[in-house]
Amino acid sequence: MQCTNNLKQLGLALHNYHDINKRLPIGHGNSYAVWQGTGNHGSWLSRLLPFIEQNNVYDRLDKTDVDLSTTAGGAPLYQLVITEFICPSDDHDGTWTGGQSYPSTQKRAVSNYSASMGSQNNSPCGTHNNFFGNGPEVRNDDPTLSLARLSGVIGHNALAAAFKDVTDGLSNTIALGEVRPRCSNHVRRGWLAANSLYTGTGVAINFNTCEGTPGAGTGCNQHAGQWGASQGFKSIHPGGCNFVFCDGSVHFVAETIDMVNYQRLGDRRDGQPLTEF
Repeated sequence: MQCTNNLKQLGLALHNYHDINKRLPIGHGNSYAVWQGTGNHGSWLSRLLPFIEQNNVYDRLDKTDVDLSTTAGGAPLYQLVITEFICPSDDHDGTWTGGQSYPSTQKRAVSNYSASMGSQNNSPCGTHNNFFGNGPEVRNDDPTLSLARLSGVIGHNALAAAFKDVTDGLSNTIALGEVRPRCSNHVRRGWLAANSLYTGTGVAINFNTCEGTPGAGTGCNQHAGQWGASQGFKSIHPGGCNFVFCDGSVHFVAETIDMVNYQRLGDRRDGQPLTEF
């Protein structure tokens, strides 16, 4: 129940953010005037802080700092656990030590909720992917960044759709969903990290990339080299996971959903009919 409530809060925050900014929060980057300088400048979740009654945390962020490492109470903000970002059913205390690109001893506060970049070509390792994405993965070092390349609503770097760009309908398009830090080195980077919380619908729900469990696909693990597979939506809830749709509604989607239908839910503008899910 608490997990569902958290997602409802985030769905409302997305709408309130959109009302002011006329688009959804970017995955990371410095294309907004308030986020100056160079570097990643935090995640889309960091931009939602004022909309979930976390103004004090937001105001302490140094938006000219590449890593947003302003401290709070003697500890870096990236170690500050935000309960609204955590599914209480998952197997962690809100933090994880050691994530992709960070020292193995560095602890970071994590999130169980990630934005949907839709049905993208984001995996080299034999999972279902990219029925409707048009082109290679959307990367921060790509000189041809364009919203047309993003089939979902929030992508890697300064890519984010407006609701007017969701031509399939807000009630038919996934905005956010659940993820598990145990199963992805990128997610372990934490709620504040830019290169962390964007996930595709090209990987089956609960596709096993979890460290310490049997059955993960060959070459499809939680490490950076296979980030596309590990960035699938996952939860500890039996049989599927929860998603926020662009209209703010929350739905539990079964892991047995037809993959084509699932990818249509991730694509904001494919124009294809949906079956019941």
